[in-house]
Amino acid sequence: MDATNRIYCYIFVGGKLVQKNDGQWEYLGGRSKGIHIYKGMAFEDFTKKIIEKFEISLDVMKMHYTLKFNPRVIQDLEDEDDLDNVVSHSDDFANVYLVDLPSVEAIEANIPNSQLAFRDPPITFPSSNASCDPIPNTMMLSRGFASRSADTEYIPLESIRFREAILGSGHTFKNAKEFRNAIYQMSLGGRFEYKYKKNSPTHMSVKCSVDGCPWKITAHAVEGNVILRVHTYQVNHNHIAQDECSSKVKVSSKRGAVVVEDVFRTTPDYLPRQICKDFERDHGVQLTYNQAWHLKEKAKERIYGVPRDSYTFLPWLCHRLREINPGTIAKYTSQEGHFMQLFIAHAFSIQGFIMGCQPVLAIDSCHLSGPYKGALLSAIAYDADDGMFPLALGVVSSENYEDWYWFLDKLKGVLDGKEVVIISDRHQGILRSVSELFGTGNHAYCYQHVKENFSSFFNKQTIRGKKGKEDALLLLDSIAYARLEIDYNEAFEKLVRFNENLAKWVVETIPNIGQCQSFLKSAGIK
Repeated sequence: MDATNRIYCYIFVGGKLVQKNDGQWEYLGGRSKGIHIYKGMAFEDFTKKIIEKFEISLDVMKMHYTLKFNPRVIQDLEDEDDLDNVVSHSDDFANVYLVDLPSVEAIEANIPNSQLAFRDPPITFPSSNASCDPIPNTMMLSRGFASRSADTEYIPLESIRFREAILGSGHTFKNAKEFRNAIYQMSLGGRFEYKYKKNSPTHMSVKCSVDGCPWKITAHAVEGNVILRVHTYQVNHNHIAQDECSSKVKVSSKRGAVVVEDVFRTTPDYLPRQICKDFERDHGVQLTYNQAWHLKEKAKERIYGVPRDSYTFLPWLCHRLREINPGTIAKYTSQEGHFMQLFIAHAFSIQGFIMGCQPVLAIDSCHLSGPYKGALLSAIAYDADDGMFPLALGVVSSENYEDWYWFLDKLKGVLDGKEVVIISDRHQGILRSVSELFGTGNHAYCYQHVKENFSSFFNKQTIRGKKGKEDALLLLDSIAYARLEIDYNEAFEKLVRFNENLAKWVVETIPNIGQCQSFLKSAGIK
């Protein structure tokens, strides 16, 4: 038993699975109980627990589950591998649904939700016996993915939706790009290859790559417009089994982004490795990690736009912030049409700081990822409960003196003459700009960074032994946390006796500690 990967599993019995308008599934009616499951759990033990809990027979039922990252897809729970997937891809809990076999058949047939909810008799399709054995004289009418998956027990919902990306003659698309995306989705849903006979913005003609197959779709521009209307719609395939098994859908990051776009809207942390698994499971396409990464980036561009274009909205953004929230400071600079710096301090943050925060500001930066890099600067205050209170932020090209000076100069204007203490990590650009704008007496240093630098300096000394370093850090703690002058002098005297170089480093690193300097002079240390 793997106790470290143990989760709580809700078991739903006696109800019906119904698909909602947003594509997600809901279990209506019945009852539910919970059991604990873990990675590596025997499937037989799992079913025994269910039988004991509900006192039912599983012979006339089928088990399904959904995953957090794609709740629109119902998957069969049939063996230990499926059970491991439930545990691996769930956080704290999982949902397993037990459905009577007639309802399972209804799901496989993809009947409308209303029929599924009222448990009408299931619609059945002729069975397909497609095989990958070379039988050149056997012809069959392909149903796309379903015909090649006779060994699976349901058709993934995404594949069903993609097969219906084009509804028939008269279906219109706003441009040729949208039409091409729909054709690609149909090829994924049906798992077949296609080729363009004509490919222009005004006339599109697509046919199946298999010789002799009647599948064909054509579209023409509407009265010279960019809008395309489907003219010919022949979507029945005629393949031999050998053609079925040899068909491989081409991978296109530009077209494939449409496939994962909906998932990204609901699950922004959709990872490339999961995209690879889902494409292989739902569409029979094996992606490399690099291909999945490009799909992810293209999907993000479709949702959020190209990062470059967002910079053109900065003037409008700053204007709207000032207009909607009077008192907001929103300024930016550019040079020859290129973005340089941005500063934003919302009116409510400024008012909250002046009225209810301590006169202390912590400033810091972090590097930005993406195609243009840069640095994000921030100024954080502390409220009466010592909670962090954001005051201002800035986006600049890098963390240097010029950008820090520009940011702090704008920040000083926000303070409106209020005296504050600035806490920083002692970056050289910050040291210089703070001393020029606020003075050295109002500059405090983040003790965590000071301690890390002190530790690095200690490693360069000739002092040996782990115990020596621990003692030196404890002495530095005593100096930093001394509240009374007598305690401070006593702690610093101990550091001097321990190692004069370390004491000098403290004075040189924190030059505004007058007590240190006085003590060094009285001790005769230069």
